[in-house]
Amino acid sequence: MHLFGSDVYIKYVGAPMKKVLVVDDHVDTNHILCKLIRRLGHATTSAYTGEGALAMLSGDIPDLVILDCMMPGMTGIEVLRLLRTNPKTAQLPVIMYSAVADPQFQQHAMEKGATEYWVKSGFNLSQLEERLSRYCC
Repeated sequence: MHLFGSDVYIKYVGAPMKKVLVVDDHVDTNHILCKLIRRLGHATTSAYTGEGALAMLSGDIPDLVILDCMMPGMTGIEVLRLLRTNPKTAQLPVIMYSAVADPQFQQHAMEKGATEYWVKSGFNLSQLEERLSRYCC
């Protein structure tokens, strides 16, 4: 994956900025993903725990949530379940992502209400850009 080379640029000049909440307990991963999203022309906020994500979502609702599945304390699946039961966030696009590539785990996340599921090892900039276009327009 080539993160910061010449293929990363602001494509959405002039388009209104959309808000993306990135939830990942790994600080480096969280920061890199936020930086990429900002370079693509969108605003980001970060949370490092499930509880932190829910606190942020009790206020301003973003256009998209990118949510790590495996976090200490409240897992991403638990956060997703709570989002889907809240009328304010029930329709909010949530991309679950994890290092877990097991198809049964992915299916479980989708059954709980994930909009999509990404495997971290298969993540690439084109995929991110396409999803931002899909969910943040």
